[in-house]
Amino acid sequence: MNTIDRHLNNIRVIDGHEHLIPQKERREMNADFFDILHYLSSDLINAGMDASFFDRKKNKMSDREKAVVFLEYWGKVKNTTYAQMLRWAVEDLYGMDDWTVDGICDLSQRVRKASQDPDLYKKVLTEKSKIDLAFPLIFTTKVDFEFFRPVMWTDHMIKIRSLKDIESIESEADLDIYQFDDYLSAVDSIINQYVREGMVGTKIGIAYWRTLAVQKPTFDEAARVFNRIKTCQLGESVSQEEAKPIQDYIIHRVIQRSIEFNIPIQIHTGHQEPSVSSNGNIVTNSKVTELIPLLLEYKKAHFVLLHGGYPYYNEYLSVIKNFPNAYADLTWCYILSPTATKQLLSQMIEMVPQSKILGFGGDYNQVEGTYAHLKLAKKVLSEVLNSKVANGDMTENDACDFANRVLRNNLIELYQLDLDPVSLEEEDSYV
Repeated sequence: MNTIDRHLNNIRVIDGHEHLIPQKERREMNADFFDILHYLSSDLINAGMDASFFDRKKNKMSDREKAVVFLEYWGKVKNTTYAQMLRWAVEDLYGMDDWTVDGICDLSQRVRKASQDPDLYKKVLTEKSKIDLAFPLIFTTKVDFEFFRPVMWTDHMIKIRSLKDIESIESEADLDIYQFDDYLSAVDSIINQYVREGMVGTKIGIAYWRTLAVQKPTFDEAARVFNRIKTCQLGESVSQEEAKPIQDYIIHRVIQRSIEFNIPIQIHTGHQEPSVSSNGNIVTNSKVTELIPLLLEYKKAHFVLLHGGYPYYNEYLSVIKNFPNAYADLTWCYILSPTATKQLLSQMIEMVPQSKILGFGGDYNQVEGTYAHLKLAKKVLSEVLNSKVANGDMTENDACDFANRVLRNNLIELYQLDLDPVSLEEEDSYV
C-alpha cells in the first residue's frame, strides 16, 4: 500500500448525501438480504424482473422462492457496478461466498440478525467505513445525531398543483392558508422549523418531475395560479404548464430562505434513478446549464450540484469552474460508472479549485451499500491521484491534501459542522 492509498484508508470521511433509513425502522422491518439490494433493483427490473418482487406487501414468497428468482436474474446483471457493490458489501460484511439458493437463504438470515443489532450503524458507518457524519434525506429531521445531520427535501412545497397539495403544507405548518401570502408564510415556517431541528441544507429534486429551468414570475403571476388551485374543490389539478409560475416562485423563495440561514442548497442534476422518477425518466430535464440564471442571480447562495451532472459532465465542469457559488458533488457518481467518474474527476482536478469539490455521498438507503460505495470511491480516487502523481501533475503531499479536502474538510466548512478538519501536519504517521 503506497502513501496515497494509506492516506485514503485513514481519512475520517464526511458523507454528503444519503437516504439511510433510521436504525429503528430497519430493526422494525427486520430487513433481510432482499431489502438491501437498493440500486441493483433497477438493473434487475431493466433485465426483466417483475417490479412487484420488491414490494413487501405484494411479494409473499419464501426466502427460498425469492432466492430462485433472484439468481435467475443475477446472472443477467452481475456485470454492473450496482451488482459489484452488492457483492462487495455482502462478501466483506457477511462473509458471503456461496451464490446458490442455500447460500442466499443463509445470507438473508445473517442480514436479519444484523438488522436487530443496536450497534449496526456504529459498526458499519463509524468503524468499518470510517464515516464520522452523514447527511440523510429521509423526509424527517428526526435522525440519530450521533451519526447524521439532516438535509431536507423542499419539493413537496414546490410541487403545488392541487388543493390537496396546499392542504398538506397547511397541515405541516399548522397555519391556515387562504391567500398566496399565507402559503409563503407556511413555507417560511416549515423551513424555520427544519433549521431549528438541525437541518444543515435544503434539497431541490425537481428534475425528477419537471425541468430545472426556472423563470422569474411576479408575485401576481404566482398568486393567480394559487387562486386557480384554490377553486379545485372537486379534486382536480391544474396542468404542470399552468402550475409552473407558482412552482418557480417558490423555488426562488426556498433559495432566498436558504441564503438567509446560510445553508447550502443541494440540487439534483443529471442521471435519474428509475424507481423514484415520476416523469418517464426524462434525463434532459436535469441539464445543469438550465440552472445558470439562478447561479447568476443568487451570488450569496451555496449551490451544491449533485451527481456530477452525468451524462452532461463537461457542461457541468464548465459551470462549476465559472461560478463561485456552485460546488461540485460526486454523490452517486462512482457507482453509476467508475470509468466515467475517473474521467470526470481527472478533468475536475485540472479545472476546478479543490475547495469547491465534495468527494463522496453514498446515496444508499441501507448501510451495506454505503460501505461498498465508499470502498469504490477510494479506489477511484486512488487511481486518479496516483496517476496525477506519476504524470508529475501533483506531488504526493498535494494528492493527500486534495483527498483531505474533498472527503472531509470542504464539507465541514461548507455545512458549518462542529467537527475538526484534518491537515497533513497532523498525519505524519502515515503521510
